[in-house]
Amino acid sequence: MNENPQEPAPSAPEPTEKRPGRGRRAVVIGCGALLAAAVVAGTGYTVVTVNGADRDAGAPVWTLPEAAPAKKAPAAKATGLAQVLVPFRSDGWSRGPDIGEFGSDATLTGAQATALRKESLAGLPRSERKELEKEIDRRRITGIAMRNYAGTGTFTSDGVTGSATVTIVLARMENRSAVRSMADGQNEFFEALDVFREGPRIKGHKDARCFRLPGESDDDLDMMFCAAHEGDVLVTATADGMRPFDTQGVTALLTEQLNRIAEPGRSV
Repeated sequence: MNENPQEPAPSAPEPTEKRPGRGRRAVVIGCGALLAAAVVAGTGYTVVTVNGADRDAGAPVWTLPEAAPAKKAPAAKATGLAQVLVPFRSDGWSRGPDIGEFGSDATLTGAQATALRKESLAGLPRSERKELEKEIDRRRITGIAMRNYAGTGTFTSDGVTGSATVTIVLARMENRSAVRSMADGQNEFFEALDVFREGPRIKGHKDARCFRLPGESDDDLDMMFCAAHEGDVLVTATADGMRPFDTQGVTALLTEQLNRIAEPGRSV
């Protein structure tokens, strides 16, 4: 109550300027979580990304159960699927931030990956969860390798691009047709959403597709999602960076990654 009736009550503070991009960012993050359940994209990286992402209150949140975290691999020469990942470079894409509890460079066995995928469905109704769990088992995933890269920006003909991070996840499965259908399913999912526009194509990999936020967005951040398949490996990439977005650099990184899978000699 105002003690001086002659003195006008203090006015309410002016609302802070709303950042149009945060709402859009929450929508994008929510779409990633929905994709993990609806398409069973199969890698678990989407759920991990949602857990560690900056989000508005009220945005979809999927919390992984308190399971024993996967052990970070020791600093040794990568083998198997991890060996195919594009290596970190001091003059380009260096080591990025941790992917949730897994660090910036992690490998999961088939059993660990399957368990993680099933845990990510914990918030769904029981009947839907059981159906998706059966679908996960049919995929017969044998292993996952994931790596998070950070770039400080590059010089282009249009100026200097902003910093960016790129998470690449490789998932190997026994069923090659499942790999193909999962990549196609993710691409069809993003194509059906009004939030995204068609991104750059990957030269030499006609089945790879990328999707980006609308070009007219006022947000300082840009995002790009890509999915592809090479033999028995599902490749997914999520890029997040400051505008002007380093589309050329991200595309080159993904192209190199797909080439290394298609031509194993490049990974030596």
